[in-house]
Amino acid sequence: MGMGKKSKRTKKVKPPVAIEVSDILNLARLAMSRVDVQPLFWYFKWKRQPILGYLSSIPYWYGNLPIFAYTKLNCSLKGYIAYMSVEREEVVLTDSNDDNRYMYGAVVETEDEPPFIMEALSGRSKLKENPVIIKAGNINSLIRMLMILSDTNSSPPLWYFEFKGKHLLGLIAPFFDYYDANALPVFFYVESDTKPPASFIRYISLKTGEEISYVPCISDMKYFYGRIVNVKSMPFFTSSGSEGRK
Repeated sequence: MGMGKKSKRTKKVKPPVAIEVSDILNLARLAMSRVDVQPLFWYFKWKRQPILGYLSSIPYWYGNLPIFAYTKLNCSLKGYIAYMSVEREEVVLTDSNDDNRYMYGAVVETEDEPPFIMEALSGRSKLKENPVIIKAGNINSLIRMLMILSDTNSSPPLWYFEFKGKHLLGLIAPFFDYYDANALPVFFYVESDTKPPASFIRYISLKTGEEISYVPCISDMKYFYGRIVNVKSMPFFTSSGSEGRK
């Protein structure tokens, strides 16, 4: 009888890590980096505020870490998020998905707030295990690391945020099969006194040296492009493991 009752209990779903991005354009830039995958966007109201979010995961210590990236929506809801980044960057909320200039993500509206996501948004859920934090020597080193982590279909985002008066740009790099861990998460970052001037970093390595520039969109395909996602705060860096960092 005891076993039977236990099997009928609903297992508590662990909350993801919540990251608030600056706006819907940054959310689309994060979620729609792959041309071969159509992402799913969550829509619900939390404390009467419309929330649009994207749930994904990364290899992290002894398993995978779910991340719910979201923004507060201040416009009418549609069935799809349409996004383009070649020649110009644009995001549109639409009810059709037939314009091949855009990539599309479907929006699913829930009647109530998903409890496990609501727990993440409330701030009650904290990052239990911190990544290893390493300051890169320069932006060139950060972009080289990004290239290693990228393939022909996708690349990790470059997270931009402000911390203690500095402008930081960083990425999460998983080093797989580290002792008994599934992946050792390392947060590489650089800091500066100014905000990145555009949403993409363009990179190429030539015999004459490396060239890096900030651009508003993807254009010349001979370059490698890193996409910058602006966030309100970065729990991987601003967790208790880095509060004392100078």
